[in-house]
Amino acid sequence: MIYVNDKIQEVSEDALNELIATLPSWRREQVMRFNHLDGRREGTLAYLLLCEALRKEFGIEEMPTFEYDANGKPHLKEFPKIHFNLSHCRKAVACAVSLQPVGIDIEALGRYKESLARYTMNKDELDEIQKAESPDLAFTRLWTMKEATQKLSGEGISTNVRQVLHSSNIIYNTREDLEIGYVVTLAQYNKE
Repeated sequence: MIYVNDKIQEVSEDALNELIATLPSWRREQVMRFNHLDGRREGTLAYLLLCEALRKEFGIEEMPTFEYDANGKPHLKEFPKIHFNLSHCRKAVACAVSLQPVGIDIEALGRYKESLARYTMNKDELDEIQKAESPDLAFTRLWTMKEATQKLSGEGISTNVRQVLHSSNIIYNTREDLEIGYVVTLAQYNKE
């Protein structure tokens, strides 16, 4: 249910333009709002990854349309029982599809700064980061868990980001690719 494309930088500008031309007009307009090539690449490839996931998991061949709830969380107009979430960073794009709500976040390593950690992490999380062999990796793991949690609920990043991970009702699946340099986390509600 987690799909990752970490070959996004291999897509040339010409190849990207060909892919953009295949998108439905509403998604093409969204992608073209990005002024920079990376944003267009990430937006296009994330949507196409969703199409691949829907095809493999549910046999859906057509390109879906999004609807948005009051908080801006997208849903599939044609398939309201299927939940999905997208994320992208400069290293990769990620997608999760499920029959239950999901949140996913992918982040490139290299964002750790102590000032940012102090602003976004609680005391226990700060201790975990500071004691880690790789503070950057520990920070990125926790950050992706927080963002995936907020995307799961549909709230987005809240002002109370320090306390986001205090729910025992959420389970996480986190993995990293240290060679390419990213961490991806899936958040789902615990069914038990």
